Amino acid sequence: MDINKTAVAVLFALLPISVHAKDTEQLDSSFRYFASIKGGMSQLSNSDCVVLSDGSKLEAESTSGEGFAGIDIGAYTPDGKSRMYYSFEQHKSETKFQESPAYETKANMHLLSADYLFRHDKTVTPFVGLHIGYSSVEPDSQFPDGFDVSGIVFGLQAGINWQVAEPVRVDLGLRHSLVPKDIETWNGTDSDGNAVKFESQQNGVTSLFIGASYLF
Repeated sequence: MDINKTAVAVLFALLPISVHAKDTEQLDSSFRYFASIKGGMSQLSNSDCVVLSDGSKLEAESTSGEGFAGIDIGAYTPDGKSRMYYSFEQHKSETKFQESPAYETKANMHLLSADYLFRHDKTVTPFVGLHIGYSSVEPDSQFPDGFDVSGIVFGLQAGINWQVAEPVRVDLGLRHSLVPKDIETWNGTDSDGNAVKFESQQNGVTSLFIGASYLF
């Protein structure tokens, strides 16, 4: 089974096929568009290693969480039970070998998400959803060589949506994305100037975020 096609099918299945407004006093009759900014902490995990000049291999330490930022643009469906939106996010992590920083890795992610909102007529609304999109990952270092891994990314998110005021909502959530796991080999040098080879492989991005949106 093609996992990418399955992810797309499930994503669009979250959107309601038809809208039946039973209470016109509580439900809007049109789509509500929104734009939001968000930020938080994320971990861009990897399985990097370095092949030293003597042929030995050294595994990188686990990456730690770092700050990230992003934007969302989308719409709530007329019944308020779901929403679909485009997101741009930029994540980064620092790769260390034996507690010595070697380089940073940056991931730019373009995502299409769909969420289902429970208790959608309440002020505080839990939500769960899926996303699929495109990511590009590359190192940020002083070395002349590098890599660029891009491809399909998909995952899930869940959290709480709080209607602070009529046009303003705040999200608090957790998102996990699977990114392309291609292993890329590229050249660098150690602290003594000896030639080394890095092997980079990304595993995924986990983020804890807070966002504020304005509805039009």
